[in-house]
Amino acid sequence: MNTEYFNTINKIKLELDKIRPKLIADDGDIEFINFKDGILKLRFKGECATCELSHITMKYAIEKNIKEKIPEVKKVSEVKLKIV
Repeated sequence: MNTEYFNTINKIKLELDKIRPKLIADDGDIEFINFKDGILKLRFKGECATCELSHITMKYAIEKNIKEKIPEVKKVSEVKLKIV
């Protein structure tokens, strides 16, 4: 891992921190999972994890915003919480 990679991770986390208050206001949250090969993996938490509209939030509120501000991110994908 190089400095550029860690700088990208920091930029991603800063952007997530800007988005997070809106999710928390709806009793949800988002968790950074991984960033590799241009793909950012995130997990919804709380109410967002079970919301029927979470895919819209992911696509238009999170992915669009992050890709516009951080060109290193090519795709944002959701990691679903496995229920055992």
